[in-house]
Amino acid sequence: MLYETTGIPKQTRFFYGADYNPDQWEHMPEVFERDIALMKQAGVTSASIGIFSWTSLEPEEGRYAFEWLDRVMDRFATEGMQVFLATPSGSKPMWMSEAYPEIRRVNKDGIRANSGGRHNHCLTSPIYREKVAQMNRALAERYAKHPALALWHIGNEFSGECHCANCKAGFQDWLRERYQTLDALNLAWWTKFWNHTFTDWSQIQTDDPSIDALALDWMRFVNDQHVSFIQAEIETVRAITPDIPCTTNFMGTNENTNYWQWAEGLDVIANDLYPQPDDRTHTWKQSIESDFIHSLMRGMSGGKPWMLLECSPSSVNWGKVNKLKRPEVHRQEVLQAVANGADTIHYFQWRKGQGGFEKYHGAVVDHEGSDQSRVFKECAQVGVELDALNPLFGSETPTAEVAILYDWESRWALNASAGPKKNFEGYPFPTDSYTENCQAQYRALTVAGQSADCVSAKSDFSNYKVLVIPSLYLITEALSKRLQDFVTAGGVLVGTYLSGYVGADNRCWLGGFPGAGLRSVFGIWNEELDNLYDAEHVNLIPIDCNFLGFTSTGTAHNFVERIHAEGAETIASFASDFHAGAPAITSNSSGQGRAYYLAGQLEDASLTEFYQKLAKQHGLKVSGYGELPEGVVLRKRHNAEGTFYFLFNYKREAQTFDLGSLRLRDLLGETILEGSVTLPAYASYVCAQVS
Repeated sequence: MLYETTGIPKQTRFFYGADYNPDQWEHMPEVFERDIALMKQAGVTSASIGIFSWTSLEPEEGRYAFEWLDRVMDRFATEGMQVFLATPSGSKPMWMSEAYPEIRRVNKDGIRANSGGRHNHCLTSPIYREKVAQMNRALAERYAKHPALALWHIGNEFSGECHCANCKAGFQDWLRERYQTLDALNLAWWTKFWNHTFTDWSQIQTDDPSIDALALDWMRFVNDQHVSFIQAEIETVRAITPDIPCTTNFMGTNENTNYWQWAEGLDVIANDLYPQPDDRTHTWKQSIESDFIHSLMRGMSGGKPWMLLECSPSSVNWGKVNKLKRPEVHRQEVLQAVANGADTIHYFQWRKGQGGFEKYHGAVVDHEGSDQSRVFKECAQVGVELDALNPLFGSETPTAEVAILYDWESRWALNASAGPKKNFEGYPFPTDSYTENCQAQYRALTVAGQSADCVSAKSDFSNYKVLVIPSLYLITEALSKRLQDFVTAGGVLVGTYLSGYVGADNRCWLGGFPGAGLRSVFGIWNEELDNLYDAEHVNLIPIDCNFLGFTSTGTAHNFVERIHAEGAETIASFASDFHAGAPAITSNSSGQGRAYYLAGQLEDASLTEFYQKLAKQHGLKVSGYGELPEGVVLRKRHNAEGTFYFLFNYKREAQTFDLGSLRLRDLLGETILEGSVTLPAYASYVCAQVS
């Protein structure tokens, strides 16, 4: 196994490699031989194989063709490399799609997809599930004892939804189990509005934007279908290969997937991440956004090492502008993942295809095919460095003092509700108002010198001094009780605008926001929400001699709530428009703890100062030594050999700062860092402390 039940890897070195598609080159066997040589040269230890190879494995129904895969598996074993063998369910064969059209997805308008594409199979289809089980069983039986087999790569980047008759019936059955009676469902969904009362289960559709509770439950159902499909795949291979771990690759903060739930059934957490090259102004912010996603994976892994299963060493081919990565950026992204707990670095892809949609997607080996490209040389150097860093393999990332609660159900409920401003940005993976706020809190904490873990609504909060719940729009009574207990026991809770509006069924809490009992915890009443135009801002002014010593006079944008202090102390107020004089930041003592509330989307400088002052007030340790400039980040991993320090400059320009009493020795270059240090653009150091 990759990981024992204790989380300690049997493997003693980093997994380093890429998605590899040797079946695409069967007509040119010399390419495979060249790839093996180049892999050895680049320090590759592993590869994900067979992700989109179903037709190569089963060219016609019931006839398997494993000979090409036998050769690959055997050669990898001979060369001392390992295979993450994929179940090929992410892309159905053309022959199957045409013979069984019901396995193709149906969109909201009732139109069935054509054959082709990928990730477009119906998760509910009993035919597709059986075909997948047959293929997975055949793979597991053939390679169960193969020495190259290290991991089952289940499917690939699961996502999407289907509205076919099977899915509609499945959704209706799911609702029966959840609500038991139509009366209960009608009340939960508030269906008397617009005369939507259901009198028979068969009347319920899979899509009706006018019923936001239906939209929320539909996302829950689709998520459950994904979990069911993945677990069915896992059960098939696990029955034959119980000692081989299973994973599937997540996609960061993908919208319609509650990865907290998915993670419960996996042996190891894996993620794909493709940060895009900078636009000359936001590189460092984007790097911290990647840190946030890494922290999310670390949280899902329960602190165990996790896997970066896809990234690009160069450009991609699906962006608005497919920029190349500048020198040192790719290396920094790799070490950044390692700093956050990754023990696997895999690229998409090893070799650029000669044709097809992704023929221009970045890869370790270019169309030219040699070891002379800039990208290959960079990847080979990364291989050397990861080999040198093998003492870090399996090491832990220290638990932070601060946690951020990231909750997909709050995101779903907010995005399904008409009213609050929708703020979808980014390409090709747009963020939203909920995720944007979580990222903003994480970024401000980082600049304030604080590491932050990501937790779920089910996590144990007691390990943290501070818990941040950005825009926790959906709050159940059970979760509210846990938050109240956290504060009563001495914890520091930070809530923000758009928190505590609805319960589990997307119905608004009565009795004032934040609901479910949190009004008294924060000591405020949120009376109204003002959604601001994109160019509109509301000024902020601190209260003289306020509790935190907060001094910022910045602005708020996008969202401003009109709140009333009901026992809470006002730290800062809004100072313009008709919001002037209303509380903007409050603090309330509750039990042995304290609850802060941010009533608007504060600009970065104000939010950073808030967390700097909060950290000082509540005795949080600062992750940096002395003052770290904006965009300079220090992270740690530790094991029995000691603590490893990762020092990054995420900015395009060099930055100088003082390390204070800390003396560090660069493990990859033997440089001693002490006193006044200048970090070049995109500099990355992995260090041990020098006494």
